[in-house]
Amino acid sequence: MLATVALAIWVTPGCRERASVNVIATVGGHRVEIKAFQGYLSYVLEEPWQSVDGRLASGLLDQFLDQEVIAAAARRHRRVDIPVNPGRRSAVVRSLLDGVCGPSPLPDPALVKLEVARRMRQVEPERVRVRQMLLATRAQALAAEKRLRNGEDFVTVSRKMSLAPNAADGGNLGIIAKGTLPPELEHVVFALHAKEISGPVRSPAGYHIFQVLERIPPGHPDLRRTENEVRRDMAAQLRQKHLRACVDRLAGDIGVRVFQNHLWFAYSGRYAEAKHDSKK
Repeated sequence: MLATVALAIWVTPGCRERASVNVIATVGGHRVEIKAFQGYLSYVLEEPWQSVDGRLASGLLDQFLDQEVIAAAARRHRRVDIPVNPGRRSAVVRSLLDGVCGPSPLPDPALVKLEVARRMRQVEPERVRVRQMLLATRAQALAAEKRLRNGEDFVTVSRKMSLAPNAADGGNLGIIAKGTLPPELEHVVFALHAKEISGPVRSPAGYHIFQVLERIPPGHPDLRRTENEVRRDMAAQLRQKHLRACVDRLAGDIGVRVFQNHLWFAYSGRYAEAKHDSKK
């Protein structure tokens, strides 16, 4: 899933062009059928699409359209067969991402050096390397927790269920210092041992599930670790910015329209106010 990428999407509150009620969107002229999105919902959540609440469906429609934009861009450059099966489809689209958008820029060595020097001067509090999932409802959070405790990979479950912006990358939050999280979240995160998974934790954003990957005691940072962290953090930030700009540009060029009145839920996704359309 490409949940971190912002798209330029025109949402039509009323259908201003004639389109079958079975079509919920067009992406570069390609009609997106409602049954394809319903199949995607059932695959990701492993439950009937009819039971999905509107907020969650809105977020997953955004992710689904992200994939459609990448697929449409890939078809323009070469013949690409996008599988109908939602699982295979998601994997193929992820594999196309770098080819469509090109490689991300590398961190500037001079900026890496400056940031390493800055971090090395600090005496750091206790820290944890942590990742999270974000779910809309407690029921979804409990289902995700059950899958994790049954041995499923965190990244796999994150890609299928999480609404966090970086769900496709496993919800990695990096290193979090004590004293920087809201108290209700910090109490849970810093009580976890390395590799331990939390139960659902409620916040205004929804329900979180955390996993601590590593605990780091207070003190001066290790130089080698700091260099690796800085390169990794900068590379991740550059990649996210690069992909966001790429897909935003593609969506504006290709043209995306959502026929909101063809949906069975009130669409409240993050693109509901966007007013960009194809320039062609």
